[in-house]
Amino acid sequence: MISSGGVLCYSKNFFDEFTMIEEIFGGFLSAISDFAHEIKGGQIKTLSFRNFNLFYSYSNEFDYIFVIVADDLEREVRPKVELMKSEFIQRYGLYLKEWAGNYSIFNDFDEFVEKNLIIPPKILLMGVKGVGKQTIMDLFPGETILEIDDDLNEITQKLIELSDLKDIQQCIIRKIDMEELAYNTIRYKTLLNSVDVIIIITNSSDSNLRETKLLYSRIKPRVPTADFYLIANFQDEKDIAFEPEKIEETLDLKTYGFSAIENDANKKILFIINEMLRASVKKKFEVG
Repeated sequence: MISSGGVLCYSKNFFDEFTMIEEIFGGFLSAISDFAHEIKGGQIKTLSFRNFNLFYSYSNEFDYIFVIVADDLEREVRPKVELMKSEFIQRYGLYLKEWAGNYSIFNDFDEFVEKNLIIPPKILLMGVKGVGKQTIMDLFPGETILEIDDDLNEITQKLIELSDLKDIQQCIIRKIDMEELAYNTIRYKTLLNSVDVIIIITNSSDSNLRETKLLYSRIKPRVPTADFYLIANFQDEKDIAFEPEKIEETLDLKTYGFSAIENDANKKILFIINEMLRASVKKKFEVG
């Protein structure tokens, strides 16, 4: 939250790697907004960089700027910015017009931010046809179709409740066909830029592993930030399934053995997801 003159009156950082002198950062955000106004570009709504985006909202009544910095999609972050602005003004409106630099009055806003503004980490589940993507998705309740393209390829999504990670109560899993993604990466650039973890599903057979390796080699260079993992499905089919250790060595990806038809498949996939998030995402929520 930035007051008139570019003074940063409140900030909360969830990412250890995103560190900056707060006064400079507040002035930078304010200066960009002032520049847009001077060239008659109007108010900035979103400013995109390679690794993150800035989402702006304004209070003309109090001359304050509200900004969230995130690597998520605008449709996910925009409601959070407006919620943040509304709650901040409701709580501190009496102080804002004549605020004289007393930062301590905003200390209790941390609790609201931690409970309401964290966007669940996103996992992209991919694989070619017949490797068990939908069977794995069916282990969780609910489903939302995000998108259907001209070729009737679907991106489906589920919100999954978590219990083993202190700071992450939910995650979002999205499913997409790997071949479609590999040969149309430009179409899915926004999707790829917004995910935290990518899980590749294979059926653990030789032919599928060779195909998966080829498609992975096309996708990997186009994904700037997400970590890749592999789930070797169909481990119950001993005659055709390579062991996870061998697959990990071949594709140079952390690999988890799995069988989606086992009785405890739901518990096991949750364990695997928790392990991935703990390794790739949780460290970002540990504020130093």
